[in-house]
Amino acid sequence: MLAPGALCVALTPRTVDEVFSADLSGADCIEVRLDYLNNPGESVLARWDKLPVPVIATCRGKERGGRFEGSIDEEVRLLQYAVENGARFVDIDYRFARPFVGAQVIASFHDFDGTPENLVSLMDRVCAAPAQIAKIATLVKSWTDNRRLLELLSRSWAKPVIVAGMGDIGQITRVIGPSRGSVLSYAGLAANATAPGQLSVADMNKVYRFRRVRRSTKIVGIVGYPVGHSLSPNIHNRAFDALNLDFVYLKLPTPDVADFCSNARAIGFQGFSVTIPHKTAIFPFLDEFTAEARDVGAVNTVSTADGKWIGDNTDVHGVRKALETASFDPIGKTVVILGAGGAAKAAVSALKSAKDVRVVPRKEVPEAGRYPCDLLVNATPVGMFPAMEASPLDGPIQAEFVFDMVYNPPVTRLLRSARDQGKTVIPGTTMFLAQAARQFETWTGHRAPPEIFEEKQLLLS
Repeated sequence: MLAPGALCVALTPRTVDEVFSADLSGADCIEVRLDYLNNPGESVLARWDKLPVPVIATCRGKERGGRFEGSIDEEVRLLQYAVENGARFVDIDYRFARPFVGAQVIASFHDFDGTPENLVSLMDRVCAAPAQIAKIATLVKSWTDNRRLLELLSRSWAKPVIVAGMGDIGQITRVIGPSRGSVLSYAGLAANATAPGQLSVADMNKVYRFRRVRRSTKIVGIVGYPVGHSLSPNIHNRAFDALNLDFVYLKLPTPDVADFCSNARAIGFQGFSVTIPHKTAIFPFLDEFTAEARDVGAVNTVSTADGKWIGDNTDVHGVRKALETASFDPIGKTVVILGAGGAAKAAVSALKSAKDVRVVPRKEVPEAGRYPCDLLVNATPVGMFPAMEASPLDGPIQAEFVFDMVYNPPVTRLLRSARDQGKTVIPGTTMFLAQAARQFETWTGHRAPPEIFEEKQLLLS
């Protein structure tokens, strides 16, 4: 039996040689998808016991979400050869599970379309199959699905179980699932290598410190949609590691903020960052607000106190820090802010001492170049990874200072253009790190380690 909380790297090789040449460092075991081989019959000669980690052999037919074109009997024969050649485990659909002498059997259920309603009775059926381990893997479409999958792990079952949520929203189950009772979690050599939402083994081990996540670990993360571009997990998890704090910071893709908030307490979040498009939409779901959040009318940080959700805004601090670093004094100055969302509201609050602040809504941004000003602020996501060649403005920039709140990439197309025109540029990295440091202190009660929250860290992420 695998040690609890093992990390399995799933492989979809075209040839057997690809398995033996793969970098398996950081893996406790590997799952070899025989159905992905150009010639599945090639696998009958492979000596799986020559690999440095235990092998889970699986061969999924097309009607079960795989690529194998043979019958279930042919699938079983390939799996039996794999066991005879050293595979320690077999993963097979629970409806066709049977003993394999010399290996432990994982009876599995997969749903690539969604998460069924009857999870408890479904797990009972999977557990009843002739196997040593029961597994359920489903596509997660909502935070309700995540809560239900994690609740499945809180129950007592007749045998060890594996629960995995597929899809970007289900990533949380991959990181914290073993701490809740899942026998193992799956990763890929690269992100999304064999399943949607799958994290790479490097990210699981290095970014999310997977092996340090326990039932006691406090969970925080970034709520927004999309959040794939976010560098926050890299920064915050390094800071937790530096101070040896029992926290983990995750990406929390959230198309529907009401769905997230209605499940957040049950899942066990201690707080979270809030980004586009939810900085104002989250207000009705919080209990109290700091003066900064009320003044701005937007929230980018949520913490808990006495069972209540507290909304805060650390973006204002971040904007002030960025302007201070560039020696820009807003007193008596004119400012144009592109965008009218939560980030723009924070900029308005931070620039109260300016003589004039003009906020330009997204639909009017292309015309904003005709407004001369001392400071131009981009508070839209235009130019953010992966659309890094986009810019909210083209042509001459009528401002002496240009501040882009986008921090990934650190130097956007807008800033490159401004620099070429001789303007003083202010990258979003300073703001990002300053507001993140304030968030860290809010959640942990510890001073943010300065060696982590500095700009060079973004270049190392």
